[in-house]
Amino acid sequence: MLRRDKKRESRIARERVFYLIKRAEEWKNIDYELARRYVELARKIAMRYRVRIPRELKATYCKKCLYPYKAGKFRVRVRKSRVIITCLNCGFERRIPIRPKRVNRKV
Repeated sequence: MLRRDKKRESRIARERVFYLIKRAEEWKNIDYELARRYVELARKIAMRYRVRIPRELKATYCKKCLYPYKAGKFRVRVRKSRVIITCLNCGFERRIPIRPKRVNRKV
């Protein structure tokens, strides 16, 4: 019986996740339901193969309803220490912390 090559599987899964989210970005203005389905599939693949979705890609869709953000469907607010992205489809608020730049001090 052959052994699974987990590194290869995770590499393929990562490529598919990137591809599906990119396709969702392309289709969000044409067919919103199809774009949502692409995001849903990308998340399922990432969870199945334990692949992290990069922060930049996570910020392109709603965590609750999985719809990609498009103009007029989300609101961005900047507060003291965080950015709040509100989905206008479901009302979910994603809070992204803003970290101050660290100053390296050597004594």
